[in-house]
Amino acid sequence: MKFSIEKKDLLPFIQHLNNIIPSKNTMPILTNYLIKADENENQLIITATDLEITVIATIKANIMLGGKVAVSARKLMEILTRMPDEVINFIYQEDELLITSISAKFDLLCAEANQFPMVPDVDLADSVAFNAGLFRKMISSTSFAVSTEINRPIFTGINWTLDPEFQMMAATDGKKIAEFTHHKPTHVTERIDCIIPTKGLNFLDKVITENFDTVNVLIEPNRVIFSYDSYLLMTHVIEGRYPDYNKAIPKNNNSILIVDKEHLKQAIGRVSLLATEDTYKIHLSISNNSFIIDCVNREEGEAREKITEFTYDGKDIEIAFNYKFLLAIINVIETPRVEFKLGASNEAALLFNVDQEEDYSTRFLLMPLRLL
Repeated sequence: MKFSIEKKDLLPFIQHLNNIIPSKNTMPILTNYLIKADENENQLIITATDLEITVIATIKANIMLGGKVAVSARKLMEILTRMPDEVINFIYQEDELLITSISAKFDLLCAEANQFPMVPDVDLADSVAFNAGLFRKMISSTSFAVSTEINRPIFTGINWTLDPEFQMMAATDGKKIAEFTHHKPTHVTERIDCIIPTKGLNFLDKVITENFDTVNVLIEPNRVIFSYDSYLLMTHVIEGRYPDYNKAIPKNNNSILIVDKEHLKQAIGRVSLLATEDTYKIHLSISNNSFIIDCVNREEGEAREKITEFTYDGKDIEIAFNYKFLLAIINVIETPRVEFKLGASNEAALLFNVDQEEDYSTRFLLMPLRLL
């Protein structure tokens, strides 16, 4: 195998694919990329997998001799990152990958390419096209709310609902809920619900750009396949029925708080400096003419800030939140102001964009902490 390629044309792909390489595994071969040089098509085909998610990148290169090799993902990325910005040459011979530029040279010992997991063939003839920018917005608006507890696998994914009349993504960890609904017809003929691991969707979130506006999706019984630009991503679906989180949505949150998003973020950022690491709790006291955020830390002191620019219509309320969860929601609010719908101090709060878009809507829920 022998090929050459500009560093700038290869490194971004290697950096993105590195997010698929498992940090812990029992199969050393999975710490490698499988690199195939296709002499006929003059392109590189680079595969990364953790067995649950597989990503294939196809890149144009100058292929002098075809072949394939399994090479350490970490070492290849470290080498490419430090190589000069020029053409890099690759030659594979006798279990070593020779990587050279004008002034640098590396010899990497390689694994046996035939040990790399087989990647099944994919036929995208029946795939459905979606707007890539909208798809990315759906992911970024919900992925922060998934659980990291592996003993509850259903909560570690995003529930994607495709209906002939709309599509929706939702995520929850039991403490917060994020939901994004696109109120436009889709190209599916019947409703589909699937729970997709967040790792694969986060990969798409990172690689989607304004340069390519379509993502093609093929939903199969046990996996979902995404094709975007130079990437093909295959991910398993999480088995089970997603919980009916609508049961947790309060019906009588009639107190409305509207506040500038950036001012609120800055105030929370300052007050939270004294929040304890066990609860990250901050306290909000709200009335029609006063909005105060404070935090009491018995070992370190107190912090207090008064918000002056806000509107509130409702009963006086005192409520406490985990400030990290609150900021995670505020960070995905798209409008300059954020709307809270509040009930009692022990009831969940709802957060919204102020002035929702016609085509889509979002809503977020955050469970409160005990005041004492």
